Amino acid sequence: MSRPPRFTYAHALHHVTLRCNNREFLFNVPSLQLFLDIIQEARKRFPLALYNYCLMTNHVHMVFQVGRDDTLSKTMHWISSSFSRRFNKFAGRHGHLWEGRFRSTIIEGNTYFWRSMAYLDLNPVRAQMVATPLEYRWCGHRALRDENPAVLDFHPFYLASGADAAARYRSYARFLEEEAGRPAISLATKYFVGSPRFVDGMEKKFGLTQRGAWLRRETLTADDGSSAVCVEPRLGGRQRPN
Repeated sequence: MSRPPRFTYAHALHHVTLRCNNREFLFNVPSLQLFLDIIQEARKRFPLALYNYCLMTNHVHMVFQVGRDDTLSKTMHWISSSFSRRFNKFAGRHGHLWEGRFRSTIIEGNTYFWRSMAYLDLNPVRAQMVATPLEYRWCGHRALRDENPAVLDFHPFYLASGADAAARYRSYARFLEEEAGRPAISLATKYFVGSPRFVDGMEKKFGLTQRGAWLRRETLTADDGSSAVCVEPRLGGRQRPN
């Protein structure tokens, strides 16, 4: 079976997921810090804007915008290979660290940016590891609150959400409280998420107007009445050739 296709383009906004092999719980404090160091190195090496991240004990999430058509694959190849090489040396282990290739979803900013950011910040809360995102050391939430440019970049939508850093964080914190009461929607298996017009444009851009047996389209509706359309692989269907 061929590998799932990789969709990206210059300035695309991505939610990226990377999982440990067999979903093993491999991360500990030193290796979590190592991963943080590596993603900060990646910010300097590649044309990308990192808006949020969350490192769990067996997987990681990132939301970032790419600068060029080849930024996504080059960045993630460098991050995953650099980390696995250093981690294996540090841990004295051999073999695959990651469960296949990373997964990536193209997000339409004005319909799903906030929900994607909240999904990352609420990951450790929903896993009952902490009571609030501020208590979790391994996500970007504190840097978002502090607007620390040494750790994160800040999306124009975030910067436009308030008159100053305190107002922006209060607005986002209110959204997080609301989002915490809604069912979590994972983007790990989805290719595109956004308005019907956005998804139509992505399908046309990548020649997917004939979805056939390998893709399905679904409407995601939250209990606040908002909705978005996603495209994902059809379970049991054949994979589209690269």
